[in-house]
Amino acid sequence: MRLLGKKVSGAVSYMDLFGAGVVKYAEERTLAPYIGNGTLKSGLIKLGIGLGSRKFIGKGLLGDSLSLGFGIDGVEDILTGVLGSGMIPGVGGAGQGSENW
Repeated sequence: MRLLGKKVSGAVSYMDLFGAGVVKYAEERTLAPYIGNGTLKSGLIKLGIGLGSRKFIGKGLLGDSLSLGFGIDGVEDILTGVLGSGMIPGVGGAGQGSENW
């Protein structure tokens, strides 16, 4: 019985997944001084770059890795910006001095 197939979820190969991880690691550290990190603005910019890279570079290891890496980081930034900002009452926000479990 084989534990690992060629693809992670039926659509993403392990090479694309590893490439996306490298892209996310590098772009997060490179772009943070310019567009921020974990904000709604940075998330929208990263999603735009992810969509554009897929459109202009196309499929393949480079295009898939760029679009997946930027896309995942963009969604993460949007969620952090919205849920961590206190925009939704009772969710996220600055430390309130106690755990709200």
